[in-house]
Amino acid sequence: MSTQVFEHHPYIERLKKLNHDYENRPEFHSHAGAILQEMGADKEFLKAVVQRNFDDEGYKAQVWSQYNIPFLYIYECTDFHLKIHFFPAMKDYKAGQAAHCIHHHNNYILTTAAIYGSGYETMLFDKKVEVDEKTLETRMRVAKHFTQKEYPVHTIDAWEPHVVFMPPAYSTTLQLWTPDKKRGTDGLRSNPILKALKMPLRKVIYWCGLERAVGISAQKTYQWYPEGDHFKAILEDEYFGPTRNAKGPEVDLWSMQNVFIFIQRMGIADMDYLREVRQRPDTPAAYLPWLDMLLNGQEIPDTWHRDSINIPRKTYRAEDIYAAAQMNPLPVNG
Repeated sequence: MSTQVFEHHPYIERLKKLNHDYENRPEFHSHAGAILQEMGADKEFLKAVVQRNFDDEGYKAQVWSQYNIPFLYIYECTDFHLKIHFFPAMKDYKAGQAAHCIHHHNNYILTTAAIYGSGYETMLFDKKVEVDEKTLETRMRVAKHFTQKEYPVHTIDAWEPHVVFMPPAYSTTLQLWTPDKKRGTDGLRSNPILKALKMPLRKVIYWCGLERAVGISAQKTYQWYPEGDHFKAILEDEYFGPTRNAKGPEVDLWSMQNVFIFIQRMGIADMDYLREVRQRPDTPAAYLPWLDMLLNGQEIPDTWHRDSINIPRKTYRAEDIYAAAQMNPLPVNG
């Protein structure tokens, strides 16, 4: 995905200056939130984001799966990257129903800004998580519970477990990601030779116990869910297996429907440009029905989030989390 389109855009230049001025990553995030809100309110900028993706060969060739949150790219460099994510609602909405397992983003810090829709509800957990490697029973403590209406811009720290609950209505966020600290190894992520050696390199890093120093995920990465009076861990690869394998034309259509809903409802449809996209012979088939509806003035219908996840119970709710945390809390000063 080319980054040149926005390399010298005023918003990106401001973020790059903050990135230079604030070596400390949490400080960088704390100052960047206001810029994200400006981006999300700037319709001309968002039109340019749409064009930047629809003109990009990499984005058009994107292989969507149910594992992917539908997105648009904005910008990426060694130190930070920016995307727009889309979150559909449940068809039969129930407040407090989890959209996925409790998880963290390894060594990445995320600042998210709500820019369209109802926003979602989220819960953060204490970073200290105790997993019994034999039974996978886990102890966790809830640290914060809030909605995006209360905190339209918020930051989730590296290694901080959290969960998102289904939004009442289709919602969109702008997301800024950085590693938890600047490392000399950060540039290696984009080195094509080292990418080809990714698994052998990881094995050496794990063998030396250097994953946190280098800034990669742990050899065993867990996600969690409540089960009665305790939490249970599930290996990330096991949890994501079904959704990573769920690909095909229907998933492509669903993913792009989310993108086009945003274009239509946000009022950022550049009709002349979209007519030109419609005439291109290489425009992906998954774009066409939504392009036609938008160009013909028809309302693109809502998409819906899947209502079950890959755990034995298939779903869980906020009250289930509180029950598990209350019955088996972590010691406050442990």
